[in-house]
Amino acid sequence: MLLKLFYYLVAAPLLFLLRVIFWPFKMLFRLTGWSLRKAGDWRRFRKADFDEMDGWEFEEFVAELLARAGFIHVEVTKGSGDQGVDILAQKDGISYGIQCKHYTSKVPNKAVQEAYAGAEFYGCEVPVVVTNSYFFPSALELGDEIGVELWDRERLKQLIRQAGRRR
Repeated sequence: MLLKLFYYLVAAPLLFLLRVIFWPFKMLFRLTGWSLRKAGDWRRFRKADFDEMDGWEFEEFVAELLARAGFIHVEVTKGSGDQGVDILAQKDGISYGIQCKHYTSKVPNKAVQEAYAGAEFYGCEVPVVVTNSYFFPSALELGDEIGVELWDRERLKQLIRQAGRRR
């Protein structure tokens, strides 16, 4: 009886008071930890060397990059039989069919043709070829003629910077 009385009159109010006093600190520590984890994730993402990736890792990297850059419904298609589109995404109500090419040399016309055909297959409005390299002049000419957006190494770096500002 005396122990219950002590608990209800002294211990419980004291514990409640401590919880109220320290709650803002607890939230501050949680928020700080969360922001540090996010910043660390972002630093690792920005430092990712896309030249050292294999093709599948490059597709995943580009998909995450697009999601961070404001694209929605970003989906990596299945590996084989993807009809020339590796990633499906939307931005501002426009659907994109994206073909990723992880090359050490310049990207040829075939990639532009695949992206165009794949975008038609999936019903996408804008076909895109993204690469860690550059395009042959004939591929640039074909892409311009048939309406395929070609994102080379410089555009990829620009997307990484843009995604960093939208964190």
